[in-house]
Amino acid sequence: MKLRPYQTNTVNETRESLKQNRALVIQAPTGSGKTPIVADICNKINANKKRAWIVVPRKELLKQGSEQLRAVNVPHGIIAPGQNESRAYLVHVVSKDTLIRRYNKIKNWPDVLFFDECHLYLDRQIEIVSHLPESSKIIGLSATPERLDGRGLSELYNDWIPGPSIPWLTERDYLTPLRYFSPPIEGLENIKRRGTEYDINDLNELLKRRKVYGEAIKHYKKNADGKPALVFCRDVKSAYETADRFCDAGYKFFCIEGKMSGKKRKQLIEALSRGEIHGLTNCEIATYGLDVPRVEIGIGLRPTLSRALYFQMIGRILRPFPGKTHGIFFDHVNNLFEHADPSFPNVPPHFLNHIDWNFYGTEKRKRAEKDPEEMSLRLCPECFLYFEGPKCPNCGASAMVRKPKEVDQIDVDLVEQKPIPLKDRDPEEKREFIDRISTAAQDFQQAQESGEINPGAVGDMIKIADELNYNMMWVYKRLTAEDRKTINVPLLYEIARQKGYKKGWAYHQMNKLKEREKEKSELSQAMGVL
Repeated sequence: MKLRPYQTNTVNETRESLKQNRALVIQAPTGSGKTPIVADICNKINANKKRAWIVVPRKELLKQGSEQLRAVNVPHGIIAPGQNESRAYLVHVVSKDTLIRRYNKIKNWPDVLFFDECHLYLDRQIEIVSHLPESSKIIGLSATPERLDGRGLSELYNDWIPGPSIPWLTERDYLTPLRYFSPPIEGLENIKRRGTEYDINDLNELLKRRKVYGEAIKHYKKNADGKPALVFCRDVKSAYETADRFCDAGYKFFCIEGKMSGKKRKQLIEALSRGEIHGLTNCEIATYGLDVPRVEIGIGLRPTLSRALYFQMIGRILRPFPGKTHGIFFDHVNNLFEHADPSFPNVPPHFLNHIDWNFYGTEKRKRAEKDPEEMSLRLCPECFLYFEGPKCPNCGASAMVRKPKEVDQIDVDLVEQKPIPLKDRDPEEKREFIDRISTAAQDFQQAQESGEINPGAVGDMIKIADELNYNMMWVYKRLTAEDRKTINVPLLYEIARQKGYKKGWAYHQMNKLKEREKEKSELSQAMGVL
């Protein structure tokens, strides 16, 4: 395995930084080759008989991470449900949730721990690091080192190493050139915001009213007819509906989503990779961790306040592939206006040589001094392509300038921080919560099969409830969802014990559950008589 020059520089800078700092972040744009950097560092650690762990936040990334290490010949084990820490390997790919449940069972903590997608699950990272020996070093990995909630990764990390820019990588053929289309849509500014996202019902109504779905198909047919595509939707329902609309137009599009079996999802992704279908629609599944270099087209049908998510979506189409001349992105929901640099209001940020990532947390962004060598893009009034020069290279029309959106200035110090419901969370956070809930419920049910209470699983669910400001009976209902025939009295007392409630709480809740069951029984009997 031979590193590219900029990858070698990153490895060297990492080594020097770790001499002074315990924890740092490596920033590497999507498609720039994060795996070779990690593999090179792991091989050096391995050669020195030291241990390295690569912690991943989701189960989908666990297998992918292992396959990537195997492809570059890094011997490693896996720590996940049903798979334990192995003495045969010094390098392990580790499930975040499994690690959290096994703190007391770890035999050999790593000398170097990598956190993949470190802009996510910051509190969990801090918690995990608190269990590490003081001598352990921490390396975060992210294409987009900032968080939507305004917190800085600097809460954990002392330093960060920026990778090369997307234009720099494009000029050297490491990434495919980008063409960015942005058809206008009016009314998005009036949509209610819930937490960190737009209200899904209002958004869907607007997209239907403005006939955006039909416009998306029209633009695809005109500018990218039949080319492999990924469509980014706001929810699963609209993802299925969008796939149906493309199929009605004569294309082969399918939806991939979280409840689909891993086997089915893999089959569809491989079908797209082989060119057997035209495209996939998705909600959150393909925003990161999905590598299909053949994909040329990205279609944005979901607005987002997360610049990290915005970059991740476009990054899916920039990997080089034989015969691929451009990655084309259709922004149908004004994401460019939300995330453009104020110094370059008409330029998609992927064309800029410098991105001011908010590594240190929320602060008023300083208006950068304009580099005279930076390109100045204009919008084509006919096909809505952003381009440089007097005439559009796509259709020949003269340029126009679109008025930039006013940027809201928010003084975070004056904003009351209230718990955000799960349905209004940022997609990455929502997915993390769902994974944690599912894992805790499975662990609890496994213990129940042996007639035992799993305190760790109960504690995990209580933490989730506290973070979401949910009532403790939510914990009971989620853990007993598969068995409501009887009242789980030991679980009620375990919740009371861990929360420090008086025993009367469990007794009171037990009586309330009995009353509800009695009411249901009486109602059922009455309905039977009728």
